[in-house]
Amino acid sequence: MVIKVENLIKEFKEIRALNSFNLELKEGEILGLIGPNGSGKSTLLLSVLGIYSYENGNISVFGQELKPNSYEIKRKIGYVPQDLALFEELTVYENIDYFCGLYVHDRKKRKELVEKAIASSAWRNSENSSRQNSQGGLPAGSTSPVESPMNPS
Repeated sequence: MVIKVENLIKEFKEIRALNSFNLELKEGEILGLIGPNGSGKSTLLLSVLGIYSYENGNISVFGQELKPNSYEIKRKIGYVPQDLALFEELTVYENIDYFCGLYVHDRKKRKELVEKAIASSAWRNSENSSRQNSQGGLPAGSTSPVESPMNPS
């Protein structure tokens, strides 16, 4: 089983975003999540990635429970959100560092990878700019600064 979610419950204060959600995804299967805003699609993905904690349930990826410090498992997972700059108050550098930190625990190595990714992208002179100054986050087609630190060549 590639992904197994059992009875997942995720709440945000008084809102239950996921209510006893179950999912099994086997090797070779493709999953598309379709639904209106607020239906729990992103919440599910961020829970499966170990970014969100949850109130109840079990999640396993590649047969292992995924936790925030499960870096070996996370290196096998790719995730590029629709809006790449998740945190408006963070700079371009900080956003890319955040994503890289999901996969690379060593701070020195992460700093090196983030700087290399920025230097080889359209953001090389904008790493201290915030999303608020970049008109909606990273521009379309610019996922490479986010992807390269997680998959260094």
